[in-house]
Amino acid sequence: MRYRGKPALQDKLAAEYVLGTLRGRARARFQGWLREDAALRRTVAEWESRLAPMAAAIAEVRPPRRVWTAIQSRVGSGTREATGGFWDSLAFWRNWGLVATGCAAALVAAMALRPPETIEVLKTVEVPLKGMQPSYVALLRATQDGEKLVFVAYAGRHSDELWVKKVALGDAPAEHGYELWGLPATAGEPPKSLGMLPRDEKGTIKLAAAADESLKDFPALAISIEPAGGSKTGLPTGPVVAKGDCLKFW
Repeated sequence: MRYRGKPALQDKLAAEYVLGTLRGRARARFQGWLREDAALRRTVAEWESRLAPMAAAIAEVRPPRRVWTAIQSRVGSGTREATGGFWDSLAFWRNWGLVATGCAAALVAAMALRPPETIEVLKTVEVPLKGMQPSYVALLRATQDGEKLVFVAYAGRHSDELWVKKVALGDAPAEHGYELWGLPATAGEPPKSLGMLPRDEKGTIKLAAAADESLKDFPALAISIEPAGGSKTGLPTGPVVAKGDCLKFW
């Protein structure tokens, strides 16, 4: 795959890399590019800073007892170095590294978007909680393919601007556009339009009020295809192409 000179592709791959949705050989190939491309590393760093509230909001989880049992079973008396003892055992530290990595991945996976789905995260982002701006973050996945992340939205709690990014959402049909909807928690209540998505790959939506007022009642968001200018009925009229949780971080 040729990625140089293709900023849109680079941005998409960086987003998937940070979110953990870039897997297998594609992820390994991307990691190789990162070692050689400073500009690509900056793009990844930008995505990490945008999604940092998600990592910062994860509460500490105590590993289950079976994890420690597994450590003890792996680190038997035969793995201790005769001269250095337990703490100098290469086998111990290798096994401990594997278990610690597994615990870190499990910790982040606890923040599943829709049970029983989980997010595979192979890289964690450490950010200070002090001074972290309270915010709303939404990750929307394609309705036709629940594994495919297609859209990301972010807003500071007290901001009236919703930052939006099409990760893998193609162009809308001719004379149509994408409309963003807030989905109420109470069954039977109608969704509320939050505005039309910018035609560009990324941009902002001006909310009717601060996010704390505009988004607080919507635990999930959705995107539908509507006529240019938006739905004329105040409700979705076209197919819903993406859905996802709208999470609060504070």
